[in-house]
Amino acid sequence: MEKLLQWAVNNSDNNALAEQAAAIRRGEALPDPTKYDPKILEAILGKDDATRMKDAVKCISDPEDTIKNKEIALDNLELLIEGIDNARNIENMKLWPALIKELGNEAPEVRKGTAWVCGTAVQNNPEAQKAFMDNGGLGPLVKLLNDEDTSVRSKAQYAISGFLKHHKAGVEAFDKLNGFESLHNILRNCQDTNMLRKVVFLYNSLVFDDDVGLTERLVKDGTLDDLQKVLVKYTKEQEDEDMVEKALRTIHTIIIKSKITPSNELKEQCKAAKEKYGAENLGLIDEEWKDLL
Repeated sequence: MEKLLQWAVNNSDNNALAEQAAAIRRGEALPDPTKYDPKILEAILGKDDATRMKDAVKCISDPEDTIKNKEIALDNLELLIEGIDNARNIENMKLWPALIKELGNEAPEVRKGTAWVCGTAVQNNPEAQKAFMDNGGLGPLVKLLNDEDTSVRSKAQYAISGFLKHHKAGVEAFDKLNGFESLHNILRNCQDTNMLRKVVFLYNSLVFDDDVGLTERLVKDGTLDDLQKVLVKYTKEQEDEDMVEKALRTIHTIIIKSKITPSNELKEQCKAAKEKYGAENLGLIDEEWKDLL
């Protein structure tokens, strides 16, 4: 207690102290151990983000620790790296190799949580996207698209969506790892409606940004045909207005980008969806309906 009081006396400038505390928590500054007792500082300020990130990864990587503790550590780490600076610091602190290794953990809870962390880190973060790829993270992530556990596959898809967005080099690397074959397999066979919805939306984002010839390939490899099947299924067999809206949006984007004329069959399918759900509910403007019909 005497040390604590002395520390407070020596630091009576509250504004300066607040600024320093904030910088320490962000990992942008370190306390001077010659001036302050680190244990006292930690008791007052709590651990800085960098230390908390390292502690979390240490727990996740420890083969002797419990799955429950690893899940808690992954949740905490995911919250920390929602901040873009902390996400960048994964590379600065050389934490990527240890994290990426856990994508292959035997416990599905750890694989899922790790994929979630990776997805949050790379989302809207070009530096983290590059660092993740440079550290060999994409290969293990693509494998998780075929994981036996549904929740793992879903988080892998989330991470891949964040990795590929506005990332030309990432799209090319994904292609070399046969990632699009895995996505197409999900489109054809997935029984998880929520995951299918996200994959359909991912296709739209990728085609919208396409400058590597992806759109024409999706027409040739049957992806457009399978999107039509999704449209029909959720128009006639299972009512899902949101799925139909996303399928129509993606089909329209592919048609416009590839400059093809929709088949008579596709026109009839789009017309059926429009009549069932109402044009005003499906998110397309009049000009876009004209492109499809």
